[in-house]
Amino acid sequence: MTKFKPAQGLSNNHLQSMLSSSGPRKYFEKRRANQLLCLAKQHIITTPQGVRLEGFLSRNNTTTPSKGLAVILHGWEGCADSLYVLSSGQKLLDAGYDVFRLNFRDHGDTHHLNAELFNSSRLEEVAEAVKYLCHHFGGNHNVLCGYSLGGNFCLRVANTAKSAGIALHQAIAICPVLHPTTTMAELSAGFPLYEQYFVAKWKRSLVKKLRYYPQLGYGKALKKLKTLDEMNLFFVDRYTNFTSRDEYFEAYSVVDAGLSQLAIPTTIITSEDDPMIPPGHLAQLHQSQWLTIDLQAKGGHCAFIKNWKFESWASERIAQLVE
Repeated sequence: MTKFKPAQGLSNNHLQSMLSSSGPRKYFEKRRANQLLCLAKQHIITTPQGVRLEGFLSRNNTTTPSKGLAVILHGWEGCADSLYVLSSGQKLLDAGYDVFRLNFRDHGDTHHLNAELFNSSRLEEVAEAVKYLCHHFGGNHNVLCGYSLGGNFCLRVANTAKSAGIALHQAIAICPVLHPTTTMAELSAGFPLYEQYFVAKWKRSLVKKLRYYPQLGYGKALKKLKTLDEMNLFFVDRYTNFTSRDEYFEAYSVVDAGLSQLAIPTTIITSEDDPMIPPGHLAQLHQSQWLTIDLQAKGGHCAFIKNWKFESWASERIAQLVE
């Protein structure tokens, strides 16, 4: 497949990044994903530990047998209906796969399902959900895809797939978080709209959580927290088992030996101009015969918008890779 080359006027990495999940793309992407959405059936998965996660299964309704199951993971404060999820989901459905769009804990409209707060170290529940899905809905070729933080989860699930008995055959991570400490620093010190965006979305999510679990008791403190740094320090200290923010970030880092147990074909698609995830950390990943890096010059963060119809090159690339 040719390298990603955006149409004239779409080269700016910030424009690309903002278009990936907002703006006029909503109209086009929801129309293109009409079949995916019409076929979707809600499922609530309960893990062996009692965690409940919601998702939506779209079965391929052609007469040809399904090629397998594609599970898609959204990014932080995204959801199963995020535009990049819908885009890749429809492409995978068109390619002959059944598609399951999984919501993380406290994402989408799932704040009522679990008493404890989401944090990015909660790998076990996501891995158990993927294992369940592959067992109950999987086929000859099961694929896990993830974007941004979902890409990070995708890589960590792929790393444990063999030892955990997860029937996965391929993993594809788009602009995955590699080194959380660096990503948070980029969000805090970079283009200010990104930090404002995530602070606002995270706060809305936390307020929604309090409606169901007021005993969590952080309401008054939340109003005073203004930055990602302040929010991370507050919530890591009081609502996780980690002793520091740095310890928490390291718990879901995938650099150094983080991917040393990979045993399925795994591809990272990312861009040199990603404003949140510098490509320098790619060199710090564990070298493996199972890992392929697809590094593009342009694309922003989880975007790769190729034209003014707001179509995604990354979604087409994913469909090509599963073939």
